[in-house]
Amino acid sequence: MRSALSVLLIAALATCKAELPSGPAAGSGRLAFATKRNADQWDIYLMNPNGSGVAQLDPSLANDLWPSWSPDGKRIVYQSDRTVKPGPPDTVITGIDTTISYPPVAFYNLYVINADGTGLTRLVTDTTNDIEPAWSTDGTKIAFSTNRDAGDYEVYVMHADGTNPVRLTNSPGEDGQPAWSPDGSKLAFATTRDAPTDSLHPEIYVMSALDGSGPVNLTRNAAADIEPAWSPDGTKIAFASDRSGQFEIWVMNANGANPVRLTNSAAPAEFPAWSPDGSKIAYDSDGHIWVMYADGSQPTQITSKLYVDAIPRWRPTP
Repeated sequence: MRSALSVLLIAALATCKAELPSGPAAGSGRLAFATKRNADQWDIYLMNPNGSGVAQLDPSLANDLWPSWSPDGKRIVYQSDRTVKPGPPDTVITGIDTTISYPPVAFYNLYVINADGTGLTRLVTDTTNDIEPAWSTDGTKIAFSTNRDAGDYEVYVMHADGTNPVRLTNSPGEDGQPAWSPDGSKLAFATTRDAPTDSLHPEIYVMSALDGSGPVNLTRNAAADIEPAWSPDGTKIAFASDRSGQFEIWVMNANGANPVRLTNSAAPAEFPAWSPDGSKIAYDSDGHIWVMYADGSQPTQITSKLYVDAIPRWRPTP
């Protein structure tokens, strides 16, 4: 005879199973995302699109953010502040016989790791911030943003092993958040170059991924337009914009035409990411990961814990 406890346990398990998301979140695949589940630091985790199968990728004591999959789905590049450099020299204050010592300074570098959590490799060894990596669709290059040039952020491209970094932008504003077109010929990115001292109103541009030539403003809007993400067929770009009063997910044609708002969230929505087949978009809102169809229908929350989950990135289909 079953005990009351075992009956309750079975009932609870059945309820949990029934509560897993359906609709757009019921498909196959794997998502990488950033979360503050451990001691209020950022870590990279993996999960299925319905929120199940959650696993930590790299249990470090650092802040790990902005995952980007290799096109074969076997590796992930991300930014981490696990590396530190010495602080400024000690300052001696004469007259009161006091010395001020400065602690080491953490900075972000780019790291690559296998999708099973093995083989961690640091790609660059400079002591400036290298952030927001994006793996090219052919797997040979990684675009990223860095402040190694006079303190403002510019977009660079390097080989996937970290060699041969090439600067693509040179603007008076901040350039970052690069996103590859599916054919690898272009990069979309966010920039404040049209208002260099106004970081609240960036625009989305597109340029040649080869040498940064031919930059074109796609959004031309008085609001903030950020976080571009190219659709797998190259015809559209999803992005986050606060033009409706708070950040929501929008989509436009790849030439900037026909911007359409997809979300109408109670909280700001950001960081769109297309599914490999282009039928869905994952994003974050109010500290949770959501998945919706590419037309904005059936938005489904797939994480619901008491921590912050953000920046979902869909694993490519090799």
